[in-house]
Amino acid sequence: MRRNTSIEAIVLAIDVGKSSLQLDSDGKTYFEKSKFCVSMILKRKIFAESKDCLALILFGSSHTNNHLSYTGCYDNIEVVTSLGIDGIVTWDLVKHIDSLSSADITPSNWLNTLVLAADILKKETEEKIFKDLQIVMFSNLETDVSFDKLNIIASCLKTQNINLTIVGKDCEVLSLNPKLETFIMETEATAINFDSVLPKLSHYKQKEVTPRAWNIPLSFGNIFNIRVSGYKKIDESAKSLKWLLCKNYDTEDSITAMKKHTTYFYIENSEQIEVDREDIIDGFRFGDTIIPVSDLDTDAYSYKSGPRCLQVLGFTKAKNIQRSFLMDGGSYIFKPHKEDIVAFKVIFNAMVEREELMIVRKVYSNNCLPTIGVMFPQKEDTENIEHTLNVLHYFVCVNLPFAEDEHLFKLPSLKSFKPNHEENNAVRNLIDAMDLDKDGNELFMPENTHDPELQYVYDCIAQKAINPNKLLTKTIPEHIQSLLNPPKRIMEKSKQTINEIIKIFSLQQEKYEKFLVEDKNIVQFDCDEEIDFSKQCIITAFSPIEDFNKLLENGFNSVIVCENMKHITLDLIESSTSMEDLEKPALNLKVLRDFYINNNDIKSYNNLMYLVKDSVLISGKEGMWSQFVDSGIGLITNQEIEISDISQELSEQFMKHEVLQDVAEEFSIDDDDPLKEFL
Repeated sequence: MRRNTSIEAIVLAIDVGKSSLQLDSDGKTYFEKSKFCVSMILKRKIFAESKDCLALILFGSSHTNNHLSYTGCYDNIEVVTSLGIDGIVTWDLVKHIDSLSSADITPSNWLNTLVLAADILKKETEEKIFKDLQIVMFSNLETDVSFDKLNIIASCLKTQNINLTIVGKDCEVLSLNPKLETFIMETEATAINFDSVLPKLSHYKQKEVTPRAWNIPLSFGNIFNIRVSGYKKIDESAKSLKWLLCKNYDTEDSITAMKKHTTYFYIENSEQIEVDREDIIDGFRFGDTIIPVSDLDTDAYSYKSGPRCLQVLGFTKAKNIQRSFLMDGGSYIFKPHKEDIVAFKVIFNAMVEREELMIVRKVYSNNCLPTIGVMFPQKEDTENIEHTLNVLHYFVCVNLPFAEDEHLFKLPSLKSFKPNHEENNAVRNLIDAMDLDKDGNELFMPENTHDPELQYVYDCIAQKAINPNKLLTKTIPEHIQSLLNPPKRIMEKSKQTINEIIKIFSLQQEKYEKFLVEDKNIVQFDCDEEIDFSKQCIITAFSPIEDFNKLLENGFNSVIVCENMKHITLDLIESSTSMEDLEKPALNLKVLRDFYINNNDIKSYNNLMYLVKDSVLISGKEGMWSQFVDSGIGLITNQEIEISDISQELSEQFMKHEVLQDVAEEFSIDDDDPLKEFL
């Protein structure tokens, strides 16, 4: 019989008797914790779209419902679901768990429950082979039971390869009772307390996906190929939920087929005239002309990357590939085919020895968009079945940007700020205190960190699935909130250093003065008036100067008009790519300059020019700054207007700028390097 390597058979047994009402160290009963754990197990199975078969048993119940009750030894044990058809996890089962209440009178025989659970696994899995058989029992094992047949029970569990896990108390506590210690040893059970289980069960899991290899030859031109298999190593988690939560409830009567009908029409003389779909072709608008595009045109002019491939373009020194070049949210690892390991290792060792990386062109499937990537040689120690250490060699492939994807930004220099010894020490102490590395293990590693957004979405879905008519709770659950907060030890360790930072680097709110001239166009206005005016005060990028003059002529508030003119000017600067594009914002600044001079508001214009300079330099147009300022839009100095606080010396300093060197100059690339042509 073919072995099923993915599905498990699990029996969950919950103690709901009198002993479950005992309080744990944190003041909560074992019954409350058991309910939460089982509920989370079921929810995790649903969200992960698990196909595991699951049975649920309540022992210490006021009801008796099991196939061994006729013997008289298995009273007060209730089988809620079996491993058969009922073994599929549903939201109804989650609701049943959440509505459970303990029976504070009924004794609970957990050993008989274990025998019953093993019998269920034996009988209901005879015609199937599962990946694993498990019994998970939630109990503090406080009830006295008879261990006369312990050897038989232990032998039965071993024969059927059943793994037993007892959640309630850990081994150290159970070892104080010799009988329980013997039971744990004989059955080879795993005993674990709630404090260890709750953190692991508090978060939902996504559907597990089996990695599929992308088998492709790594081609070195027309010379030779090395067969490799690619696997996704890291990828961004998908936020879309593609499964249907109600699929287990759909019946033939409840499903109504949805019919879609699309109608195409055009308007002529205010009438809608229907058109057949066959008579419609694609097109695009060029001015007032509509140019039709047929399927033949689309096929002829569309880009075709060719067949799927992984082609080596060349090699480059590792120092030439900076971390800022690496892009996209995922990466691939490529391992060699077993018959091409020798050739693979030769290339691998040569790259390591020469400190070089491989540049490749990757086309995932026929006529897909090509990507350029860089291959990093990596190796790690692996242990095989015989516990022998082997060294695994592989390449890690990360995408690189094309020229049009690269954006260079020149940030304002911090050279004007020189921290003193006290300030330097304060920052160093803060970095040391907030270091996430603990005993060589770094916190928030991707494989161990849950996505708070996804966890909250899952929690909201679970709430609505269980209580569809109830509003969602506004408070974020504690286990999700903990993902958003820094670790307590980090906050305690950094508390003193943060106070030092606040004390040394004190921040003061800057107050902006408002200059108003009574006899000119600039007048004071109320908030309501500003809102009404701003709705109609619009300056377009097509004709900003004409709009500016027209708004002032129509009596709009000059303060609002000038603010809108500033915003449109800064937007034009940031979106420009050449000196020709900067001509329009330069003309805008000339108009604003004349306006502010006429209204004696020199400070507003000079403050604006500092924003303009930052906008030009940060957007990578420092090479155009000199021509831009020379067009007559410089600072207004006290030589031009006496009330200005800007001297000629400050104006000349403002005109200076630093030209950002070409990125290619930072690299030392040989003339023979194949990478030179596209760097």
